[in-house]
Amino acid sequence: MGYFGYYFAWVLLSFAIAQPWLLAGLLVLWLLRGVIPRPGALFGALGRAGRLRHQVALNRANITARRDLATIYLDLLRPRRALELLEEGLALAPEDPELLYLSGVALHRSGRHQDAIERLVRSLDKDARLRHGHPYLVAGDALLALERWDDAIDAYERFLDFNSSDVTGHTQLARAYAGANDQQAARKWLLAGLSGWRGLPGAMKRRQFGAYLRGQWARITVLKDVGAMLVALLLLGLFGLGARALYPVVAKLWQPDPYELALQRLDDSRALCGKVQTADFAGNYDVTLEPSQRFGLSLPSEDERAMQADYMEEVQAQYADFQILPDRIKSGGRPVQEFCLTRMLERTPQLLRAEAIWYPDVEYRQSAALMEIRLARGSDSIRFSFAPIGRPLDAASATLRKRP
Repeated sequence: MGYFGYYFAWVLLSFAIAQPWLLAGLLVLWLLRGVIPRPGALFGALGRAGRLRHQVALNRANITARRDLATIYLDLLRPRRALELLEEGLALAPEDPELLYLSGVALHRSGRHQDAIERLVRSLDKDARLRHGHPYLVAGDALLALERWDDAIDAYERFLDFNSSDVTGHTQLARAYAGANDQQAARKWLLAGLSGWRGLPGAMKRRQFGAYLRGQWARITVLKDVGAMLVALLLLGLFGLGARALYPVVAKLWQPDPYELALQRLDDSRALCGKVQTADFAGNYDVTLEPSQRFGLSLPSEDERAMQADYMEEVQAQYADFQILPDRIKSGGRPVQEFCLTRMLERTPQLLRAEAIWYPDVEYRQSAALMEIRLARGSDSIRFSFAPIGRPLDAASATLRKRP
């Protein structure tokens, strides 16, 4: 899976918290792929490293445990820690080719390139076919870092004698030739590696796909290939246009269903019902309604003025016997509606704003909605307003006067 494990986990995180903009972090992960260890190495090390450290502590002469633990540290991009273990192993077995090779890798990754070359040469002196020529590749990278172009060319060519279809070897050899100002040879070897990748079996193609992409990038950075630059710009433009077109679709997938979200919020609020106190607003009130106020009911049209009196009588009955109890508001005769307070939004001596669950009929509690209510105290009355969360409160309001 390689680094795709990180990408997949990041996509899942973005989806879980419904934040599609986090997908931009995939680019950051891609840029950090050389700094953070592969997820397979990271999780595989969690169990093995502890056991190997225990074996090293128990037996100071256990070279195998040191070598295996050092390999884990190299996979975790901790070359200096690996080097400590390898130096201890070399003190016990100074001619071991595997320890010499691994210590060369650790020295190179620690920035000690000349020391790395000496160790790698010693490992090849002990075993010329060690790791199928891989010490030559590491030595070539160290020589490339030291800008010893001709020696790097020799090392990479020896590596390709063992691994003629390795795209990385061809790419690095092209970089060495470019450093030596031989652009023709650099082009020859890089294009040979890229064309050779196309003829590989499927499994080998997949293993070297990352190397193939780095080889294509080398066409731009090493060969300064104008055609490759134009293709890269075209692909970048198409990617940008595609991302811009697909983002709304992806964002929609990331967003939770509004209906399900509302039901979940309502269920969460039920557990808080009655947790908020109305304090000194509590009491029994007479209600005055204006004909223009809806209170959740449909107001007659202009052509139905004859029904206005019946409508207002129905609304008035809904708000008869208005009571502000310590933790809820009730009104009406049959049915009785109720606002059960769940969360305080604002409280002052003159104002109370809170969320509440509205039951149009307390005997049928399956029908409910989450509302915002407001009690605003005036000089001789209280203004009561309510509306669904996020909507203006003035659409439904009444004047309350406390009964003696």
